Amino acid sequence: MINMVHKYFFKEDTGWLKEKRLFLFFDFDGTLVPIQNDPSSCWLDSNIKQYIKKILNQNLAHVAVLSGRSLVDLKKRINIKDIYYGGNHGLELEGPDLKFIHPEVKPLLKTIKNTREIIQKSIYSLPGVFVEDKKLSFTLHFRMADKIGKSTAKSIFKKIILKDLYNMPLKVLKGKMVLEVAPRIDWDKGRAVLYILDKFKNKFIPIFIGDDITDETAFSALKGKGITIRVGRSTKTNAKYYIRSQKEIDKFFKNIML
Repeated sequence: MINMVHKYFFKEDTGWLKEKRLFLFFDFDGTLVPIQNDPSSCWLDSNIKQYIKKILNQNLAHVAVLSGRSLVDLKKRINIKDIYYGGNHGLELEGPDLKFIHPEVKPLLKTIKNTREIIQKSIYSLPGVFVEDKKLSFTLHFRMADKIGKSTAKSIFKKIILKDLYNMPLKVLKGKMVLEVAPRIDWDKGRAVLYILDKFKNKFIPIFIGDDITDETAFSALKGKGITIRVGRSTKTNAKYYIRSQKEIDKFFKNIML
């Protein structure tokens, strides 16, 4: 169900949140960090890192970051102890007293690898287009390509999906200038968030902030259970609130800590 009208978060009375036990969930690219043409150049800003560490040290909230990136890559770019990490849209989770890989992934790893190699061979000559290997899935990036390159990359990808991946146990996830191939498993960021919260017997009020299509599963999962915030206003979102841009994430942290 798409929420056609959502509210600007900073205009709402959120003072009551300071008296509640919170669990903060964040997407990474486009939320905690600005989206970059080259995803390898994204690192958590030192100011944001200090905010998170203060939140943990003062026991203001638990913190989790869920991303389409691999778990190893995500942890490297954030490098904060005692928070929860979710890689591959929650297929792999790690944190204090938690280590999880979805059990249905392992039998599909060979299929994912073979599919990735087919895509890589087909797009290797396109400037600005590359495939990111995330072990449990992979992503076709074309943000750095020109207009013709973007169109060609998407066309090649579509043809391969229709021809070689027909009836394979894989699914395609669309993002901002990316196309991902992941295991066709009944799992997503929303289910991962609920899985983590269940470990705490749902004693915390969750706040989820994200900017991409894949974050909509978390917005839906938390409807009536917590606070959902989209980065950027939209009429096509399940989030109840929005902040204007990624730059306002700094303001969000200050709002939580005041």
